[in-house]
Amino acid sequence: TTRRLNLMSSSAATPTPTTTTAVVCGDLGGTNSRLEVFAIARPELVTEEALKEVGKATPLYRNSYKNADFGDFTQVLHRFLEDASSSVKTTEVTLLAGCLAVAGPVENDRVSFTNLNWILDGRHLEQEFLMPEQSMRLVNDFVANGYGVVTLAPDEYDDISPTGPVEGTDGAVAACVGAGTGLGETFATASASAGGGGKTTTTRYDAWPSEGGHVGFAPRDELQRELLAYLSEKFGGRVSTERVVSGKGIVNVYEFLADTKMPQDVDPKIDRRIRTENEGAALVSRSAYDNKVCAATMDVVLDAYGAEVGNAAVKWIPRGGLYVAGGIAGKNIERIRPPDSPFMKAYLDRGRLKSVLPKIPLRLVTVDDLGLRGAHYVAVTILAERNQHRRAFLGAGSSGGAEEEPPQQQKAQEEKNNNKEDATTTQKSVALEAALDTLSRAILLGSAAVATSLLAASLIVLLKR
Repeated sequence: TTRRLNLMSSSAATPTPTTTTAVVCGDLGGTNSRLEVFAIARPELVTEEALKEVGKATPLYRNSYKNADFGDFTQVLHRFLEDASSSVKTTEVTLLAGCLAVAGPVENDRVSFTNLNWILDGRHLEQEFLMPEQSMRLVNDFVANGYGVVTLAPDEYDDISPTGPVEGTDGAVAACVGAGTGLGETFATASASAGGGGKTTTTRYDAWPSEGGHVGFAPRDELQRELLAYLSEKFGGRVSTERVVSGKGIVNVYEFLADTKMPQDVDPKIDRRIRTENEGAALVSRSAYDNKVCAATMDVVLDAYGAEVGNAAVKWIPRGGLYVAGGIAGKNIERIRPPDSPFMKAYLDRGRLKSVLPKIPLRLVTVDDLGLRGAHYVAVTILAERNQHRRAFLGAGSSGGAEEEPPQQQKAQEEKNNNKEDATTTQKSVALEAALDTLSRAILLGSAAVATSLLAASLIVLLKR
């Protein structure tokens, strides 16, 4: 069967069919689903070199949807593809691959959104949208950020390295720490592929999951030790760093200072809103310039934030770049950047390993689409890997894996023999190549029946040679 999704409205007049081969990417949170689709004109030619275009390519279509308006995610994706069809005037979309960055733990391309009563399963989505097997990946949203940071151009981050700009090392580990609703951490490692002239070039990264935000909170001074005791009592025991470095953490720290250290400086009107509204953390951040308790709160939070970024620096030694992402850093850049800021002082406080930091590029991300970039990166990787396996399969059957140039005498003899080939043999070779090319397309698009028949035809050609 042909792996295509017909997006034509049943009530519309039948136009001349147009087909778009594409990959779909998504960043799914608890409230919204952001989706993009990218056209792939020649999917059989996609290699790892295409990963360099992630972050630069323009999507065929993008949109965002409120999750509460849909019963499950398949309804969201159907709506998105229908909207895409209307926007770009295409009647058929062949989904070759896809990746969804999701808020929550992923196991075997499956995740449960408990607040929505949704279950997303990659294999089910492949069946629903007529995609090849193993072509839809689900990854944790912060793992997607790990893929996303390796696509960033210099104008998409600020170099905030305290000793001045630091050049990243090609092929070195990259890492990302980001505080927003929670505290996420991930790291990415490079895979090397052979280049020309015996050189090795890095063309691909793999990002890895981490729950680094849930390490135990380690106080750095007496005030933070009192904060730890306060939060330990509040939460009944262990306190993770996320209880301090996150949106909810900002409110936790504010309550600690307002209740125990600075009650005389509390503004009752602001205090009530911070404690009761969903946007309490944002209110603290905005009020930090003219409210003493809020200012002190941000100093404590950013101190702990800098300390955890410093921990990431010595854990992973990410000379490919240590990226700081998320809303808290982006909205408080002027409180982070100065060398004498609480953030930077804590970041640099690495004791015996302080000498490692000047070799690590510290970068603050200034774009807000890391998750979508990461999902796009993974989707393109799926295509590139599929093509690599296809080429290996076809190469094993036709070339025997020979790659080195033969000795001069052998080469001369081969040329002499080639000149004696008659036109019939040449025609058969051309026919075989055409059959194998069509076979490769059938494999790429998941058409088992077509692939089988073409394979049989190709073998007949081989036997007649």
